[in-house]
Amino acid sequence: MNILYIVMGGAEALRYYMEAYLSIRTFQKQITAEDRIFVVTDHPEMMARAGVEIITISEDEKTEWMGQHKFFFRTKIRAVQHLSHFRPRESILYLDSDTFLFGNLSTLRQRLNDGKGLMHVCEGHPLNISNTARRLYRKAEGHTYAGITVGKNHMMWNAGVVGIPAGKVNDVMQTSLSLCDGMLDDGANTFITEQYASSIAMKENTSLMEAADVIGHYWGNKDDWEQLANRIFLRAYMQNLTLEEELAMLDIYELCKTPVRVHHSHRGEQLHCLVSRWFPDKDKQLVKQP
Repeated sequence: MNILYIVMGGAEALRYYMEAYLSIRTFQKQITAEDRIFVVTDHPEMMARAGVEIITISEDEKTEWMGQHKFFFRTKIRAVQHLSHFRPRESILYLDSDTFLFGNLSTLRQRLNDGKGLMHVCEGHPLNISNTARRLYRKAEGHTYAGITVGKNHMMWNAGVVGIPAGKVNDVMQTSLSLCDGMLDDGANTFITEQYASSIAMKENTSLMEAADVIGHYWGNKDDWEQLANRIFLRAYMQNLTLEEELAMLDIYELCKTPVRVHHSHRGEQLHCLVSRWFPDKDKQLVKQP
């Protein structure tokens, strides 16, 4: 199995690299000789300690991958295509950086070997999810891309996980790209356009099933997980742990005690902002440099 991440940006994107490191470590605890982990990045120095295979792309390549609409999330599709060019007959498991493995990797491997397609979880039809999803669907409804007419039978799946079985990668990715570009051309330019394109492409080309029973996705509680990752890797740095020692210290059971999603009160956030304006920080002092 080929496991793939894509993380772009330099030091300003540190939190995403930290997420990727944590996700990679959870997979490294279980990988076998038949598994390889790749990271596509434009700043390879940020992944130097990950212990993975790094695929470096230039600014020109990144621009080409985003396409004429300069749509960043299109790079996810192109990254999978890029990896498939030199691993053409093998399955690919794409992962967002804010994911982690808590179940058995062998379960995912078996599903892919059985020809199943994987995405994290089915979120329902776009008309029933959010205003953004509804706007996207209204732009694409009834339109035909790559021979597929978008309709009521096309659900929105969470694309934090996209597992494509061997022999299906090229078909799925080319379909995803055509769907994504077609929807962008038709004005359906939202941050979930690639997600819906991948959902449709996977549904049309594979027997699709959820991976949420094996992989966690904490998009709904990034702050707590960022603090958790900081503690884990600060300890590893301060103790100068080897990769093997890091993996031995990483307790998946303890990770699972941190919620993957927390509903924050909108009224509470408003009150916090209001109090901050009423009582701003004062008397900030810097050292007096000679």
